[in-house]
Amino acid sequence: MTTNWDAEAVLAASNEWSCVPDGAPHVRNEEYLVVAYPDYFLTPTSARVFGSERDAASLADEICAVALGWGRERLWWRLSEFTRPPGLEVELMARGAAVVERMDVLAVPLAAGGPDLAVPDDVEVRRVTDEQTVRDAIVVGNDAFGGEPPSDDQVATALLEVERGLVDDSGGRWVAYVDGRPAGTGGYTLAGEVCRLWGGSTHRSVRGRGAYRAVLDARLRTARAAGATLGLTHGVVDTSSPILRRAGFTRYGEERQLVLDLS
Repeated sequence: MTTNWDAEAVLAASNEWSCVPDGAPHVRNEEYLVVAYPDYFLTPTSARVFGSERDAASLADEICAVALGWGRERLWWRLSEFTRPPGLEVELMARGAAVVERMDVLAVPLAAGGPDLAVPDDVEVRRVTDEQTVRDAIVVGNDAFGGEPPSDDQVATALLEVERGLVDDSGGRWVAYVDGRPAGTGGYTLAGEVCRLWGGSTHRSVRGRGAYRAVLDARLRTARAAGATLGLTHGVVDTSSPILRRAGFTRYGEERQLVLDLS
């Protein structure tokens, strides 16, 4: 069990975070991961650079060529001050890339118990286990982040993912309800002892009622029982990051998401 999560270890865990849905075209090697997600993703084509000693222009050319090979015309990049080569962000900006989101790298140790999130008594939390709770989670996420009403294929894919996690708590998703309405959602995936927290959001009509904290609490408790010793997430600087820092998370750095038009 890891009990000493220092800054270097947390940032390494953050840099290793990646997700490839079943069947999604992707290229992964020691330097980078490029994924062509389904069209309903907010960032349909994504590049994650793990580290490279090559010059930035050469690396960018290769990664862009991968995305163009799939017929993708825009590419979203996740970078930070620790990205190697260090000149990659400057190179992308020179090509016309724009920063579209800034996220803090946030973590909280879980080995000694998670934070007390003071969840209000009038918030009900349900684990996503069936089609209705999948749809409720998507409704909340779309209200917070944007997106189209889910297709039957999207619901079926999401349901398959949560069913896998129900077997061993290697992953999961929750929905919080306020006055009987879907109010908050969020999921997690275990990577060794790291609980990767993703998709945390609140419906705009019920913000300030504790739905975000309720879903966070459910995820951390379940993950800790499954062996997680660290809760790790990327909180949007202007929205979720302040909430998470008040809840006991520590900031270790910043990630930026850039989008580049390849055409």
